[in-house]
Amino acid sequence: MPPPPIAEHVRGFKQDYRNVIGKSYGSANADGHISLDGFDAAEADYPLILAEYTRLVSPLTPFQLNFSGFADFDRANFSAFYIKPTEEASNAIRERAQAIMKAFDKKFKKQYMQKWADESKNPHMSIGRRLTREWIALAYTIFTDYEAGFLCDSFAIRKYNEKRRQYDVIDIIQLQGPNGVGEQISLF
Repeated sequence: MPPPPIAEHVRGFKQDYRNVIGKSYGSANADGHISLDGFDAAEADYPLILAEYTRLVSPLTPFQLNFSGFADFDRANFSAFYIKPTEEASNAIRERAQAIMKAFDKKFKKQYMQKWADESKNPHMSIGRRLTREWIALAYTIFTDYEAGFLCDSFAIRKYNEKRRQYDVIDIIQLQGPNGVGEQISLF
């Protein structure tokens, strides 16, 4: 999840886009975020899942996440327009996501989680999803340049809220680096 200034930019972009199109669209009301994975699980199992994520995410090193411009996906039934991370930032995201996926206990995942989806191969922050090609062409006329960045030092876990029909952040895990967790550091 981006910090408040970038989150406000994304919210403004989505509002501007909705105004130009004249109606709502996929992801129009979603908070700015970069999805890394998704899963379904029983509520009772969540504390165990949070503990596993904490074990894997905490030792990861914070990194600079910079955005530069816009891009789109053109896939059947899934065209999207998004804010593009730089190649360096995308690589840092993929590297950390793959470390989590690789180290995640497979038996644990099978026992407690369903419908696991790795969404880290092409990191992006959506402006809109399920768009027509015409709407994407229009987006390129509205949004021409964007540069922003922040130190990514946390991992948010979000849960779908049926009433709001949006995701709520339910936990944040800090990226503390390899020396920040589970090791005693001597001062002498």
